[in-house]
Amino acid sequence: MSLAVSVYGGACHCGGVTARFETAIAPDAMDVRADQCGFCRGHGAKTVSDPAGRLVLAFREAAVERYRFGTRSSDFIVCRACGAYMAAIIEGYGVLNVVGADIRAFADRPARPVDYDDETAAMRLARRRERWTPLTLEIAA
Repeated sequence: MSLAVSVYGGACHCGGVTARFETAIAPDAMDVRADQCGFCRGHGAKTVSDPAGRLVLAFREAAVERYRFGTRSSDFIVCRACGAYMAAIIEGYGVLNVVGADIRAFADRPARPVDYDDETAAMRLARRRERWTPLTLEIAA
């Protein structure tokens, strides 16, 4: 018996970046996290991921800023028009900021604080590949 997959759609404030998150994990069972880095705290970010799910981000390349900081090991997708932080991505994987994407089923839940400052770059990459959601980018010209 396979689990039912739910699809959650969202977008940044101006609609320039859209997100579709597919998961079989119910909202009340999802691990909603609040990274304690300055960037995530400053954006009020709450992130979710499902290694068995799927994340699709759609945008025009000119509509986003791919911001890197700290270890410079992932791209933070930020809408240039409204400033919403939507997701962090690495090749083939992503973690969705449900506050930036305004997905209330997850964004209204309390978030578990997490701190990854003690990870090496190799540990960070391994964790992301293990725990983040498989990612598809739909980029328009």
